Amino acid sequence: MNNNEERDGVLNPHEAGRPRALFTNIMVLLVVLALALYLTEWLLGFYLVKAVSRYPLPPHAVQRHTTVDYDVVYRYNNYGLRSPDFVPGFLYDAVLFGDSFFFGQGVGEGNTLVDVLQEKGIKVLNVSEIATNPIDYYHKLNVMKAQGLRSRAVFVGLCLGNDFQDIADKDIDEALRHRYPSPFLHYNVRSFLTLTRMRYELKRKRQALYDWLHSRTGGLPMRETVVVHEFEHRRKFDTDWLRFFTGDRPELMAAMAGNRERPLDREKPTEAAYLEKIQLTPASFYNTLRILKAMPSRLPEARFYLVLIPGPHYVWGWRSPKYERYVEQLKARLAASFTVIDLHGRTTPAMHFLHDGHWQARGHRLAAEALGSHLPVKAPQMVQQP
Repeated sequence: MNNNEERDGVLNPHEAGRPRALFTNIMVLLVVLALALYLTEWLLGFYLVKAVSRYPLPPHAVQRHTTVDYDVVYRYNNYGLRSPDFVPGFLYDAVLFGDSFFFGQGVGEGNTLVDVLQEKGIKVLNVSEIATNPIDYYHKLNVMKAQGLRSRAVFVGLCLGNDFQDIADKDIDEALRHRYPSPFLHYNVRSFLTLTRMRYELKRKRQALYDWLHSRTGGLPMRETVVVHEFEHRRKFDTDWLRFFTGDRPELMAAMAGNRERPLDREKPTEAAYLEKIQLTPASFYNTLRILKAMPSRLPEARFYLVLIPGPHYVWGWRSPKYERYVEQLKARLAASFTVIDLHGRTTPAMHFLHDGHWQARGHRLAAEALGSHLPVKAPQMVQQP
């Protein structure tokens, strides 16, 4: 009978239900897959966060930083930066991009570079952060521009004592070509529906895998491609800056707190040893130069200044003909893009902390005088800080 029914074009109930069951199974699979994807996107929110800073902080956070040299408090703005609050569209007189020197590591409230500039009536925004270098400055400039940054002047602080580190072997082409959507820091329902966090993580992992495979198959040294940070890794907030920065690792905290028996002025490195330590090489110089040259075009209405900051060893008397040649090349090759403010020979040992080498309050005041001389001075009572 079954054969006759099939010949007559009539299927039994079991056969007739197969397409419907297959369709149902496919739909269930798609729903489960969608739920898994969106659950992953949600869970990544505990790990990834939109932020300007490389080490994200809550808005208006307060931290304490204690070492053998100082015991100070840092106060942060609405973007987690050590600066007056950022107001999109507000026209600043100056915006600062730099590392711990411009940030004011070790210097208390009221005595930083930003504080002194504000005393002069200058409207200033500070986007500087500890443990960053020019590729971070370039990224933050783009992020802040996408958030509505406007400024008459941009000061980029280049510390020759550490700003050339970890860049020599990086592929920076993609990062320099990247175009930033505006607003960059926005994450909404549409971002969730388009799985923005997950796609970012997959892109990073895919690029890392590609770099590794390329180095293995091409017989070349591993060369990391710099991927633009659409998100930063969320960090557990701690009011103790050392605990926050080190992830509460005691050995690293102890090293960063310093040792009273080992002040920096006792170190007498050779030329080769010091240049190797700060990673100042032709390759790192070339990449850093490319990054700096790319910055002015990102905010064309502003005048750009490059502040050359000598490391503490130079301030305490270390000299090197090769180092001096690098400084002169920086000035010559960036003269068309920047007004260069060179602090070599202007800062003194008394302006630096003895154990970690950063500027004390006197160093910040000298830097503020150097920067402020390029800006119009206004009456302090007329200043309306955002």
